[in-house]
Amino acid sequence: MTDKSAPGAASGTGMKGGYAIVGIVFALVVGALSLSSVKAVATYRAPPVTVLDGALVRNFEQHFDKEFPLRTASVNFWTALQLVLFREGKIGVLLGQDGWLYSNEEFHVLPRWEQIIEQNLEVIRWTQTTLSEAGIPLVVVVVPEKAHIYPEHVGDHRQATAHGQVMARLRSAISEQTTLITLNETYAAAKATQPLFFHTDTHWTPTGARIAARAVTDAMKAKGLATKVDQPAAFSTTEQPETSFAGDLLSFLPLEPMFPSLMPKADTYIPVATKAIEKEASADALLGDESVPEVAVVGTSYTANDRWNFQGYLSEFLNEPLADYSKEGIGPFPPMAQFLTGPDYASHKPRVVIWEIPERSLLGKAALAGIPLPESLNTKLASIKPR
Repeated sequence: MTDKSAPGAASGTGMKGGYAIVGIVFALVVGALSLSSVKAVATYRAPPVTVLDGALVRNFEQHFDKEFPLRTASVNFWTALQLVLFREGKIGVLLGQDGWLYSNEEFHVLPRWEQIIEQNLEVIRWTQTTLSEAGIPLVVVVVPEKAHIYPEHVGDHRQATAHGQVMARLRSAISEQTTLITLNETYAAAKATQPLFFHTDTHWTPTGARIAARAVTDAMKAKGLATKVDQPAAFSTTEQPETSFAGDLLSFLPLEPMFPSLMPKADTYIPVATKAIEKEASADALLGDESVPEVAVVGTSYTANDRWNFQGYLSEFLNEPLADYSKEGIGPFPPMAQFLTGPDYASHKPRVVIWEIPERSLLGKAALAGIPLPESLNTKLASIKPR
């Protein structure tokens, strides 16, 4: 009788031997890296202390973590393994083609996304009503998703259906008094000759920001809201030397220092800066009677980060200073809610409000906890709260 188990047994023995070799090699590598941790201990110099407490322990931990190579090496190794075998980075980034990186927020959606969108639209409706009752025009500029402008580089990734429905849902909530500016068609016409988004970052380039600021200015001028564009120029924008830029999405690919060759190529771009044109001081200015900006801009890191110069271009094209209420890292809804419930708005009503909203933020939770919203809005949001 033929022993059918023999081939399998031989194969199993070979596999076990292979695993054993890999295990031994891995153990040797870990051991070598662990021995190098002796350096972290040997090089530690305690700060002067008068009382022995937890601060000394924390100081040592920070030094040891910084000098200990095993943690960095293991992170680099597993990231490289994911990248080579599966073309994946850490959760938060999707690898496209030709060195393009995308935020996974532009492809996936949270559970109960319909209710999340409806909550966000309710905040937009409340904002429109609040400003309308005060007689203040609202201009909403939507930052398109990078994947919508550059779909040819996304590779095999496919967006969830919700991402194709966001703009239609937004338009349904925009009142006749609100000026809605979408940039998809404008960007589609310009992208062949000008970089509008960074390869390795979620944000627009200064060129993308300039085009957006021009679209805002043109729309406001058409409605009589850009009242100072024909006055003598008050701002000018200058270019700076070209530089390289490692975008925020690279933080999801921790490959350095072990595997720098696997990193996507950093972006290069020409930084710009907008400054007020110096003029002779008027009598009022000499007396300290400087006027408060009449245009308020509220938004996210697309507005708040000076690297893109969106605010600078707005000031130049509108020909007037801006009151900045944009904030980084919290989305578009908390900054607007904080502005409308804050002391600045209560004491000085702007002539017009510009609100920058990233398209993908409409699918994210608004995070309004702790902001003193009107009870009517809280009740409405609670009635459509995702469960």
